[in-house]
Amino acid sequence: MSNVRQISVFVENKPNKLAEAMKLLKNSKINIRAMALADTKDFGILRLIVNDTEKTVDILKDASYAVTVTEIVAISIPDSPGQLSRVLDILGEKGVNLEYLYAFIGKSDKSVSFVIRVDDNDNAYAALTEAGIIQLTENDIAEM
Repeated sequence: MSNVRQISVFVENKPNKLAEAMKLLKNSKINIRAMALADTKDFGILRLIVNDTEKTVDILKDASYAVTVTEIVAISIPDSPGQLSRVLDILGEKGVNLEYLYAFIGKSDKSVSFVIRVDDNDNAYAALTEAGIIQLTENDIAEM
């Protein structure tokens, strides 16, 4: 299976708090490959795919951030109308529930890459593999 590890970081929803976390990563030469931020009134959840997961987790924990690591599915699909809909249909037909997704820049301007968080990575992996959907590895993403 080619699941990718995603880092989730709880960041206070106050001025400069996200910038502080980004400076830690910059100063440690961490390259962010994919990123999403969801916020509430008091805090945000920063989701990251990076070039060095272990180092990033250590840096953030040492700075007292609450950090978790989860496995997600990352895919690359043609950049054309209907491709994401096709992926979602494949997952839905196999009973896989989508929790969230976000896009990121891929290796080519002819494809688009997505991080997909689902309730059943194994079933998603099997369904996507059977349908010929390109799944990315952590190494693939680190090298983008």
